[in-house]
Amino acid sequence: MKKIVMLLTVGILSGCSIKASDLNIWPQRNQWVESFSTYPVNFTAKEPQLVSSEFVDEKSIKYNEPQSVYLGATVLSNKVYRINKYRENLLRANEDGIMNSASVPDRIFADRTYKVIGTVVIDGVEYRLFPTFSEKYVFMVKPDGQLFDEIGQIRNGRLAVLDATFVPTPDTLRMYPVKTSKTEQTKPVKGFEIKYDGVHDGKMWFTVLDYSQAADNGGSFQNVSFPRRDNAIINIAGNKIKVLSADEQKIEYMVLK
Repeated sequence: MKKIVMLLTVGILSGCSIKASDLNIWPQRNQWVESFSTYPVNFTAKEPQLVSSEFVDEKSIKYNEPQSVYLGATVLSNKVYRINKYRENLLRANEDGIMNSASVPDRIFADRTYKVIGTVVIDGVEYRLFPTFSEKYVFMVKPDGQLFDEIGQIRNGRLAVLDATFVPTPDTLRMYPVKTSKTEQTKPVKGFEIKYDGVHDGKMWFTVLDYSQAADNGGSFQNVSFPRRDNAIINIAGNKIKVLSADEQKIEYMVLK
């Protein structure tokens, strides 16, 4: 019985030393051991973050004024767009520099931006992380912009700080946050648009694009027609229009209020 217990003890101790090699026969145990020497990473979004949205009304309706458009053009419209504003967190160096090490030095350029992939808190200090020359490793930036003299490696969503020393050169090298933003206008999400389709078979034809039923920035359309007649008053999408004249190529009209 004692021999069996001794064999089991040796087996367990052997398992604890396997992590020193690349052999990984007990990944759950390795992750549990690493949790004591690594730090959880708060990852930032990979894509620019949406910070605000607003709606813009684009109306092209002139009341009680004679107007004219040609075949295929817009007679009148009232479209609503959504304006999305996005923001992305980046870092920029105050000057060109090098992170010197005993292995391969990594250059940092002042005319480039570096994406912050996440943050980590160590001993109450929050560090921003951005990739090194290899995506497997990250540089660590202190709150004042100074680069930490060691690099990290992200494993299973946690940061392991490595022993390799990196010396920022010059010593005035700093990384400062840059918040970039961009604005994107969507397709119409509400409203309508009326286009002139000419005269066919004695009728005036129009295409009505209805964005009030929009789904995924789409909409619906329908073709409507009215008997061709000068000074006719027609109603399209709730708008009263007086047709002064119309032919195959052009329509003259007035939107009544």
